[in-house]
Amino acid sequence: MAGFHIKQIVLLLLLVCCAHAHTHIRNLIIDGKTLERGKCIRPYESNFNFPVKGVDNEQIVCRTTSMSASSTDMCDVKAGSTMTIEFHEEEDSGSRAIEGKHYGPCIAYLSKMTSDGQPSGWFKIFEQGYDSSSKKWCIDTLNANDGKLDIEIPGDIEDGDYLLRGEIIALHLAEKKGGAEFYNNCVQLTISGGSGTATPELVQIPGVYAEDDPGIYFNLYDGYKSYSIPGPKVYKAGSVAAVNPKAPGNGDTESSSSAGGEDDNGGEDDNGGEDDNGGEDDKEPTTSSSSRKGNGSPPDDDANPSPTDDDDSKSSSPAASTKPTSSPKPPCTRPRRRRRNVDARRRIAEL
Repeated sequence: MAGFHIKQIVLLLLLVCCAHAHTHIRNLIIDGKTLERGKCIRPYESNFNFPVKGVDNEQIVCRTTSMSASSTDMCDVKAGSTMTIEFHEEEDSGSRAIEGKHYGPCIAYLSKMTSDGQPSGWFKIFEQGYDSSSKKWCIDTLNANDGKLDIEIPGDIEDGDYLLRGEIIALHLAEKKGGAEFYNNCVQLTISGGSGTATPELVQIPGVYAEDDPGIYFNLYDGYKSYSIPGPKVYKAGSVAAVNPKAPGNGDTESSSSAGGEDDNGGEDDNGGEDDNGGEDDKEPTTSSSSRKGNGSPPDDDANPSPTDDDDSKSSSPAASTKPTSSPKPPCTRPRRRRRNVDARRRIAEL
């Protein structure tokens, strides 16, 4: 019986703890003006500050069953400006953002709204997780800043109606799969003044997270030193062109092109023209091409001969890189004609 009462007490303590550990986006601050609670935020459920559990739960989108845009005001925001979303446990703006041990990341996404108020595809515009140098989480920063989180709106997105999805992922129970808690709400914005050149990669929610993602399935009590924030990379204005890597091999192409200019040093190709023995010019390119080894040109079979390739081994030898004046050469017709002419002149001179 005593054990039963102890279990009840523990359960009651847990319930009391958790009842004061929830949060929601209470209000916005736009152009320095603090808006009233719920203004331009999709309608709250009756348990407005309770978390969503499960990455495939439909409530993970906006934590509401009301996904109609008509029931919520639109707030005007300029592209390139910074607005503030404000998290609080309770309806009162004086309450803290969230219980201090509910460590986890803060994330924000944007999505263009369809004509019926649905998201068309999300891209991440903000994230803050764990700082290993200060050993602080985003939750620590949020509580220290009275629940305020500044979000910059990219300056190059298209004008139009958007949903901004703010989210806290609490990891205090995430050592078990399915234990992570999602505190998310959606804000309706009309964004104007953007250049319209942005092409961010879009993701779907649900769909962007998996229960075994390192940032979702995470043990806070196992001596961690780092943390990987789940989801895609953050999109910043102009960052698509900036962060996309060059095509594979571009770095190699650049280095080989600068080295390729050194092929002029292989002007040894012209060495064949120095052969006065006649008829041998056509054989010189083989020798001079092997003499380029080490000039920065891509390696070829002649520069890296195989043990069974005797001809290539000879052409890549040190002797092959100099003018072969002393090496024996096959007889050619031109020297023989010169000897006949000399003999004929001698006979004429004797007569």
